[in-house]
Amino acid sequence: MTAAYPMRRVRRLSTRLRGEYLLQDGRAAAALGLAPLGRKGDNRNSADNREPVTILQTLLTRGHFPKELPPAFFTEQFAKYANTKTGRGMLGGYKPADNYTECVKYQLALPGVHRRELRIPHPASFAHLAALTARHFRRLLKKASRSPFSRSRPVYATDRHRALQPGLKPSNLGRERAAVRAGASFLLKADVSQFYPSLYTHAIGWAIDPKLRDKAHWKNPKILGRKLDQALMDLDGKVSQGIPIGNDISFLLAESVLAQVDAAISVSAGRAFRWFDDYEISFDTRDEAESGMKRLSRELARFRLRLNPAKTRIVQLPKAAEEEWQGLLVQTGGRPIINPRDMVKHFDTAFRLRDQFPDSPVLLYALGVLFGIRCPSPEVGRVAQSCLTQAVLCEPGAAQKGFALLSYWRMNGFPFDGRLISDTINQLILRHEASGLSSDVAWGLAFCLEQSLALNSKAGRVLSVFDDDCIALQALHMSSVGLLPKGFSTAHISKALKNADVDREHWLIAYEAVRQGFLRDSEHSVTSNPLFSDLMAHRVTFYRTKLPSYAGVVHPGGAPDWVVRKWMDISIRPDRAEARMPVGAAIPKLIKDDLARLKSSPSTDDEAVAGLLDLLGDDFIADLDDMIYPL
Repeated sequence: MTAAYPMRRVRRLSTRLRGEYLLQDGRAAAALGLAPLGRKGDNRNSADNREPVTILQTLLTRGHFPKELPPAFFTEQFAKYANTKTGRGMLGGYKPADNYTECVKYQLALPGVHRRELRIPHPASFAHLAALTARHFRRLLKKASRSPFSRSRPVYATDRHRALQPGLKPSNLGRERAAVRAGASFLLKADVSQFYPSLYTHAIGWAIDPKLRDKAHWKNPKILGRKLDQALMDLDGKVSQGIPIGNDISFLLAESVLAQVDAAISVSAGRAFRWFDDYEISFDTRDEAESGMKRLSRELARFRLRLNPAKTRIVQLPKAAEEEWQGLLVQTGGRPIINPRDMVKHFDTAFRLRDQFPDSPVLLYALGVLFGIRCPSPEVGRVAQSCLTQAVLCEPGAAQKGFALLSYWRMNGFPFDGRLISDTINQLILRHEASGLSSDVAWGLAFCLEQSLALNSKAGRVLSVFDDDCIALQALHMSSVGLLPKGFSTAHISKALKNADVDREHWLIAYEAVRQGFLRDSEHSVTSNPLFSDLMAHRVTFYRTKLPSYAGVVHPGGAPDWVVRKWMDISIRPDRAEARMPVGAAIPKLIKDDLARLKSSPSTDDEAVAGLLDLLGDDFIADLDDMIYPL
């Protein structure tokens, strides 16, 4: 077995070891936006006691698939495979057809008429990009941290759900907006038009290595910016216009570009605020605001970006820092909901506010407030179910929260109306047939699989032709367990799989249909490909067919994050957990019992959640003696 490298207390950020950085010192890490391995005072999480966790391993485990996918989709097994000598050798020598791969597309539903196209990167290309990022992580993180006023500055952590997260919690955005307006009379509100889809991969090279603007350096393969430019193009069809949304490396590199813009526009850091691609900058006079907008537009143009004229304007202060609907829902949700009249009042307020703010996640927020009810009475629950189904059908993007709430109540003894919920999911699928939105349908199917709810023949026919890898995979899974008894046909999927190329945009369904035994039409494509045949031989999967019934509750975006974290304390710090438990949201017995069944004691909240989601799964075949770094 490869010897474990001893962790030493050092004051520098990291030690170079086999081309990767090992996170070692929390204080030095904080200086570059890195979170320490453990929490203060927890000896089990200290750098001296914890086995080394590489940045590459973290990026592959927690930064590959978009966080918006249901919990059945995961990359932990692939990350472990990539950490073996066999996997590292296979990935290092793999050459896709025509030297490029394509991403799987996934349409994320957003409130109003908006949508966002997420992309699921091919494992080989993402592993190459992640290895390149890991080797130069200190430099890239420093570039992304250069902005004097970005609130979405990437913070790296090995003990969170994502490898990289914004430095500010979204719940604190109102506070920051209000603070930067102090003493000002005018506010520039600006938005970068189609930021990710229009971000030129060459512009990322310019941000990392400005000398790439000089034609003499364009083809220099040793320059990091040039390597990243090429790796991004190879990741998604050799296209230089746009980068895939959803993975953490895209987030890091996008921030690196806008950080250079922020540093160049010469505004007071105390009066400026950026959250991803949205700017708010305060000024004393309108002329100063006009001048600031021109500078911002000019610096963005240097990276071939432009402002969105529909969302860019100068307004006179004072203005509210938060939308009115949030405060009103907090007021109604803060009161106890004891009887049906209270529930009616809560949703009446939410529905009225939704009419006023159709592009805001009003109903999603209103559903989240109801996690404060452990188990509603039958009459309160009857009203809640009626309003919840209306909300899920009305507001795109609310399905995940609504179904997670039902799962939570079901765990605590509430018998929800299975026929009503099945009919709602049937309608949800039919409504999204024309729009092609993936996410709400995916969460509906995930809930059906979780709660063993069958769908009708109309929904089955729509799912037969839904052109989305994630939906097709879930539909095949439902069919295999008898939850699509009528209307569903595999003919369309089989026809697509017969010509599938595992290096192109349907790599996920082509591999997993064979891996899970759903269909064999793409078997030749899988077995004739050196990488995917080896993944198959090691039983690596990107899709879980077995999950606990509370998976949607503990998965990010289900129950409120602060509630889940307090639940997980039962396994991390049992001596203090009961005292920290949220009032009215005691840990469900099923989750508490399963935490006691975990194979190993988790060190962090996110490790506990990951352990719960893996509790029913099968381990992939890998010789632990083959591991490059111990896990």
